[in-house]
Amino acid sequence: MLKRLVFAIALTGTSVSLHAQTIEDVLRFSKSSPSGTTRGQSVGSALGALGGEPSSIYMNPATIGFFRTNDFSFTVGAQNISNTGTYLNTTDSDNKFIPLISNITMIYGGRRKKPGSKWQNFSFGLGLNRTQNYNERIYYTGTNNSSSLSLNYYLDAEAAGIRDPENQLGVNGDQIVGSLAHTSALAYQTGLISPFTVNNQPDGFFYSAAQATDRSVLVRQENMINARGGANEISFAFGANYDDKLYLGGSANIPTITYKHDRTWRETNLNTTPTDLNEFAVTESLKSEGTGINLKIGGIYRPVKSLNLGATFHSPSWMTFTDTYRSTMVTSTKTFEVLEASSTQTNNGFDDESKYTIRTPWKGVLSATYLFSPSADTRKPTGFISFDYEYMDYASMRMRFRNDQVFDKEDSQLRNDAIKDTYKGASNIRVGGELKLHVIAFRLGYALYASPYKNSEIDGKREFFTGGIGYRNRGFYMDLGLVYGSNNRTDQPYVLSSNADPLDNYTTPGAATIRSKSTNVNATFGWKF
Repeated sequence: MLKRLVFAIALTGTSVSLHAQTIEDVLRFSKSSPSGTTRGQSVGSALGALGGEPSSIYMNPATIGFFRTNDFSFTVGAQNISNTGTYLNTTDSDNKFIPLISNITMIYGGRRKKPGSKWQNFSFGLGLNRTQNYNERIYYTGTNNSSSLSLNYYLDAEAAGIRDPENQLGVNGDQIVGSLAHTSALAYQTGLISPFTVNNQPDGFFYSAAQATDRSVLVRQENMINARGGANEISFAFGANYDDKLYLGGSANIPTITYKHDRTWRETNLNTTPTDLNEFAVTESLKSEGTGINLKIGGIYRPVKSLNLGATFHSPSWMTFTDTYRSTMVTSTKTFEVLEASSTQTNNGFDDESKYTIRTPWKGVLSATYLFSPSADTRKPTGFISFDYEYMDYASMRMRFRNDQVFDKEDSQLRNDAIKDTYKGASNIRVGGELKLHVIAFRLGYALYASPYKNSEIDGKREFFTGGIGYRNRGFYMDLGLVYGSNNRTDQPYVLSSNADPLDNYTTPGAATIRSKSTNVNATFGWKF
């Protein structure tokens, strides 16, 4: 079962191929983390039933009905992500620091229009909220004596039935052969793989420069990943207050995503048996840009003054993406010395492009907020405890390619089947609280996002510990907060092609384990007027 799952996760992701998108990309674009104002993040983003907090409108638009005055705020911060990778019993690490503008929100508070009406107010909100950061660096390395990524290059060429590598490798007229423009073609052009010949003619079989004269392999492997970008959501929200008991709201939202990814895979020969390879490095560069739409509806009921009960439904996001990508390989061998090739050479000097749509999971959220000593007298201590339960159906994610009518349906179905086999629904919880002493407030929170994977052997959960302090006086407020997150995940660098000769005893390496720790320091400045 685990082997099947690893293959599904790595589906077309062993290296950039004709379609660079994998099911892990859909998962990446579907995740979210604690976000919003500093106050909202400091209480673990447990905001589904919390009135009077601007960033609550991104969780439950009904909360906007609590506003009867205008409110403007913006949030800035800085994030540091440290990743420790363990691969083939070797551990190494890398980190990345980046400044952020994570939230800007404007609330137009409503006032009762008709005397005696139970509809107390109608309020509106507009905001930009950063829901996910993709900025990170990952590095891991290990010594492999059972396989090399270069083996896949010649095995894939053999599986494609290449007889004349000079003319066929990298040709785009066939989907299978065309996909080799990013892999086997580069390996052939740089001398990393070569054909066996009979009477000076290629016989359809290849070998790798990483294979020694006895066909053994011993290489040091390094994987270096540099990711940038983030997911943002523009929100247009509306809320209404009925008799200070029932609050209803809805929002139309435009999610936008920019994701850039550079991956360099390097192998250095360590074999003492005569081997042609010195080293090779392949760099894959990917840029994904997407935009879409989603809807949110919610309600909050106050059975008593100190208790808010909320329910929210988030529709899936329907998003359209355009990806551009290229691959470059540099190989040093004893036969050819140093040669370089790029996938752009077979595409008239341009990066390859792919268009597709994705559907993210729908969400359902149940929330409760209990208010301690609610009072109009700000000199008295007040506070709250807030809780969210969220369900996300990751198995409902979908991809659909829009590139070639001949292959799109098959490619889309392949990935959608893998999504259903790999992911499941997950329950997330968020809890937080605030204690306010006159103009100063202290906050703590916690968020747990459960693993989206069906297989329990993969640790996909994410945890966030949050806290902060705030100041509010005469319409001005300022908040400082800290969000500390941790998670473990796996990265399968490649899966050895199934047509490898079993007599060679080559095997797929074990997945690397990535332990990630993030620290986000942020500040919000706001005015009520």
